[in-house]
Amino acid sequence: MITSQDIFTYDFHLADHVGQAVIDMGETDYENFIKEYTNFPWLDQLEIANRLKNTSATITVQDSLNKTQLWTSIAGNRDNYGYIVGYNFLKTIKGNLFRKERIVKWVIMYATEVKEKILKCYYPFFKRDTTGLIQELEQLYFYGETEAHNQNF
Repeated sequence: MITSQDIFTYDFHLADHVGQAVIDMGETDYENFIKEYTNFPWLDQLEIANRLKNTSATITVQDSLNKTQLWTSIAGNRDNYGYIVGYNFLKTIKGNLFRKERIVKWVIMYATEVKEKILKCYYPFFKRDTTGLIQELEQLYFYGETEAHNQNF
């Protein structure tokens, strides 16, 4: 039985002049998400972002059950561009003498010029196969990791 929290949702963060044009697309499944992802106007959005000197377009899918997110952004220009894919998850940060142990939203990021490699990451994400997702992500160039700016899921 699927509960109200056992869903995947997604949104588009468009390249606009204030950097806040987020379109909540609602619930999805793997097949519909991949169709939307593939049809997204990545290069048009990249040109808008470059013209306005603003944030790049991003597509984010959220797993409400596991409180994880997988997102893709584009960077560069129409002739030379690449993608950054990020995986947001809850991570326990060990405490020390001055600070208690805490749980934060953490992001690991990878980069590639090949969109198909990123598409392979979404299958294990939708299957809730964290090991498989990490294996796919590790096929990409490691870009970095940090505590996420937005701690909300």
